[in-house]
Amino acid sequence: MSVPGKTGVVMLALVLAAALLAGVIGRHGPLEQPFRDRMLAPPSLAHPFGVDGAGRDVLTRVLHGTRLTLGVAGAAAALSLVAGVVLGAWAAMRGGWTDLMVSRATDALISFPPLLIGLFLLAVLGPSPRSVALAVGVAGVPAMVRQVRAAFLAERAQEYVLAAQALGAGRWRIAAGQILPNCAGIILVTATLQFGGAILEAAGFSFLGLSGQPDAPEWGNMLRQEYAVFRTAPHLVIVPGAAIAWTVLACNLAGDALRDWFAPRRHGGSRA
Repeated sequence: MSVPGKTGVVMLALVLAAALLAGVIGRHGPLEQPFRDRMLAPPSLAHPFGVDGAGRDVLTRVLHGTRLTLGVAGAAAALSLVAGVVLGAWAAMRGGWTDLMVSRATDALISFPPLLIGLFLLAVLGPSPRSVALAVGVAGVPAMVRQVRAAFLAERAQEYVLAAQALGAGRWRIAAGQILPNCAGIILVTATLQFGGAILEAAGFSFLGLSGQPDAPEWGNMLRQEYAVFRTAPHLVIVPGAAIAWTVLACNLAGDALRDWFAPRRHGGSRA
């Protein structure tokens, strides 16, 4: 594994550790306001990331926001993964009109920015964390469908698939038992990269006030709340922004590492 790949894995591990230990490291609840006498205080030993405009410790809110942000992005990425694998594999294995319809629908949806698709769905569903997760997940399905379809089509032409067909194995048995395991690397890499994109999109929707929770310590929501005091207390915007950038970068580096890990295996080489 390359140095950037190892760096990405370590960065992502730190983010996950922050999500798991938020209740231990944080000294109080993310919505409590015990420091009203120190509002907009700059970073210090007592408050490493400062105090926000409502008297809340920013470090505590960022840590608890890790859970919310990763939860929404994880749900969205899982939706994209499941729907993309099912539709992509179905189109590739069925072929004919089924493949043509799925491909054309995918091409049409990819032509629209994911943000536009998400905004349309949120306008229909209403603002809430579940709606954000659903909107981001649906917006990511077309890219996953295209990737899975291409991978399945490439594997379907391999000799081991033709041999299995000659032995009488069914289409879906071959797809689930042989093609899918060989495409797992590509699917996992795509899902990791989409997870980083889901974090960015979910934060964007929260910044627009579409999360439905005005006081929630979600990173995008924190940016929206403190944007008005950026000139007087820039740390209140820099900290959640840096958390978003850190996590997205970690996902991209980890995705590149996974791609390098699986590439030699697909070509019959060594990973050493």
